[in-house]
Amino acid sequence: MRHLSTLLWALLLLAVPRVAAQIEPHTPASVALASPDNISHALLTPRSALPLYPSREQMDAAAASDFIIPLESWQVDSLPEGTRYTARFKRNYRFDDKEMVLRVEGATGAISVAVNDVEVGYTSAGRGRSEFDLTKKLKENHNTIAITVHRNYAAQALEGPSTTPLTFRKAALLTPPRVAVADYVVATKFNKQGDGLLNLGVVMQSFLLNSKDYTVYYELYSPEGKLLTSANKVVTTAMLSRDTVNFFTRVPAAKRWSPEEPNLYRLVVYTRHENRIKEFTTKQIGFRTAEADESGLVLNGTPIDIKATTIHPEQAEPTESELNKLRKEGYNLVFTPRPASDEFYSLCDKVGMLVCTSADITTPDLDISSSPSNNPLWRESYIWRAQMAYHTTKLHPSVVMFAIGHNAQNGICLYESYLAMKAIEGETRPIVYPDAAGEWNTDL
Repeated sequence: MRHLSTLLWALLLLAVPRVAAQIEPHTPASVALASPDNISHALLTPRSALPLYPSREQMDAAAASDFIIPLESWQVDSLPEGTRYTARFKRNYRFDDKEMVLRVEGATGAISVAVNDVEVGYTSAGRGRSEFDLTKKLKENHNTIAITVHRNYAAQALEGPSTTPLTFRKAALLTPPRVAVADYVVATKFNKQGDGLLNLGVVMQSFLLNSKDYTVYYELYSPEGKLLTSANKVVTTAMLSRDTVNFFTRVPAAKRWSPEEPNLYRLVVYTRHENRIKEFTTKQIGFRTAEADESGLVLNGTPIDIKATTIHPEQAEPTESELNKLRKEGYNLVFTPRPASDEFYSLCDKVGMLVCTSADITTPDLDISSSPSNNPLWRESYIWRAQMAYHTTKLHPSVVMFAIGHNAQNGICLYESYLAMKAIEGETRPIVYPDAAGEWNTDL
C-alpha cells in the first residue's frame, strides 16, 4: 500500500463504504432499524471533522463560525420507539447558496431524523458523528428538525449492554458553499536526511449541476507558527462531482510527532472562486509514521513499548489534565472501545497520548454459536462501523492504530472488516483485533 500514489490513496480513503441494500425511504425508521440489513438511509459518507469558516479572521481567532449553527433549546418527548428531540430553525435568504448539513455527535444509539414531521434519514450506528444533507428538505422560514434516539433496534446486538440515557452530545447545521472542501487526505513520511515529506489531498465536493473553476490553496505552518510553504492549484468541478487536488511538499528537518515531543503543524486550506474567498478550513497534523513488525508497534522507525489503558467516552472523556496525569503514571496509549469526540482526539494530539480507536462493536455476552461476528447477515454492518471509526479519526497523529472491534468473538464479519480496513489504510498503521486469539485478522 505504501507505493500507491496520493491520488489513489484519496480515492480509496474516501470511497463510499459498502452498505447493504436499503428499503424504501418512506418505511418508518422504527421498522427499518429492526433488520440487520438496514444500516442507514440518506447518511453522508463519514469524513474528518474539519472546522469551516467564512474568513481568515474567524479562523485565526478560533471564534464561533458563521458557517456552523448550533441547534439548541430542544423540546424532549418520550415515544414508544425512543426519545425525540425537536428544535426550530429559520431558513432565510442568506442560505440560498449554501448546503445545509445536519451533524449529530455522540448519540447513545440508533438515530432517525425528521424535518417538518417527515422522516428524511436514519442510521443504526449513531455513536460517533453522523451527517445528513437537509438542503432540499428545509423550506423557507420556520422549520422543525427532530432527532429520535431509538430504544430498540437490531444493531444493539453489536453494541453490548448500555444503561446510558437516550440522548446525544450535540447537533448543528453546517452551511458550507455549494462547492466545498469535503475532507483532507494526509500522509507523512521521512527521507534519509530526516526531512518530512507531506502528501496532501484536498477533496472538493460540488453539489452543483454545472462546472465551476475553483482555486484551492494550502498553507503549512511550523509548530512555532511560522509559514513554511504554500501553493495553489485550479480545479474544474464537474456536475455533482468529487475531485481530489493533490499537493506535495518537503519540510527540511521536520519536527516529528511523538509521545515525548508532540509537535503539531498547522494546515490551512482555503478556496477562491471568481476572485472571492469562499471558505477556510484548518487542522493540526503531525509528521510521524506508525506501523507494525514482529516487535510490535513501530513509531517513527523505533519500536515502542505500550502501556495501555481503556477510556469509555460515553461515561466521561478525560480532560487535558487527566490525560497528562495518565502520562505521568506511565501510560502512553488509550483504547477507546466506542467513538469519542473529535475534541478528545485533538487533546491526545496535543499531549502526546497514543490512541487505538475501535469500531463500535462488542458482543460480550454471546458465545460463538450465536455471535453476529460469524453471521454473514451482519457483514456490511461490521464493515460500515469499522470504516466510520477510520474516516472520522484518520487525520489525528495520535491515532496510531485502528481496532475492528473488541470482545466480540471472531468470525467472517471480523475477517471481512479486517480486509476492508487494510484496503483503505494507506499509511500502514496497524489494524488490530484484541481478541483475535492467534487468528490472522490482527497486525499486533
